[in-house]
Formats: sequence, C-alpha cells, structure tokens
Amino acid sequence: MTRFKRFAYLAIAGGILLAASNAGAVSPSANTVAQAKVPATVATDLTAVAAQCSEVGGTPRTADAVKTVDLNGDGNDDYVLDIGSVNCDGAASIYGDREKGVTVYVGDGKGGAIAAFSDSVFGAKVEGSGAAAKFWLTVSGAQCGREPAADFASEAFCDRALTWNATTNKFDYAPVSTVRMVE
Repeated sequence: MTRFKRFAYLAIAGGILLAASNAGAVSPSANTVAQAKVPATVATDLTAVAAQCSEVGGTPRTADAVKTVDLNGDGNDDYVLDIGSVNCDGAASIYGDREKGVTVYVGDGKGGAIAAFSDSVFGAKVEGSGAAAKFWLTVSGAQCGREPAADFASEAFCDRALTWNATTNKFDYAPVSTVRMVE
C-alpha cells in the first residue's frame, strides 16, 4: 500500500465524514508549480494522490499541491507535496480531516528529485526564502515534547521545523527544544 493510499485508507477506516479545508495547506509564499514542470518522482506521487479522488468519483484540484523552494541551501529547487493542499470536489473526505501527508523531495538541479522526508502533519508552511527559507510542520503530542492527550480536543499542537542532514541526505525534525507551541 503506498503512503498516499494509506492516508486515505486511515480516513475511510475511521468512518469519519469530513469537510474540505485548507487548514493544512503550505503557505502561498512558496511558488506554486504546475505538475508538468515537476520532476517525474513528484509528478508520479501527485498523480497517485489525484487518482484516489478520481477513483471515488471526485474531481481532483491539485494546482496548489506542489511548492518549490530551496530548503537544503544547495541552490537547487526542492519540492513539497502537501496533500492538505489537494481538494477533491465531490469527495471532500477522501484525504481525511486531520493529519495530511507531506513529502519533501530534494531537487538535483538536473530535473530530478528524490524523497527526503515524509510524514503526516496538521499543517505546513514555508517561512522566508533563499538561504533563509525554513519549513515548519504543525504536529502534536510527542512531536512537541508532550504526552499525548486523552482526546483530540485536549491535544497540544506545535510548529516544528525541518533541518537538513547532509550526512544522510534527508530532512529531520529540528530538536524538540526549538518547537513553537500553537496557542
């Protein structure tokens, strides 16, 4: 089961009726990229996400799903696929109502990219640009250095940045000591 189908399966298996929302969208400060201009790896994953919508009779709206920004400071575009920015007209619940998948791909400067981070988050945003660009993900519970709450309404949320690990060529969450609690 692909990571994208797993997200949809979890939402459907939970029996949740959901409403469309942009709450988990990557901020518009990053450039929106047309699917035709993204590396094949990113386009393939975006196509799989859109297919989930189509398979249940919906119409996928993916124009804001992929953003480009240099997140590792190498001067090449990196790509963020944010499922929270995909709308499925006619089947709004297909991607879930809470956490959504986010995948960061490192661009190689030659038209290719490899996945360097993937997780389920409540929101995603890029702050800054160029060498100062920072990617923040809204997470909860242990990801914020807190114990999980007894119920969702009591959960603690925070924004946690990603940092580039040049040794592994992957992004990791920044230390818990750097989180910004969401009030």
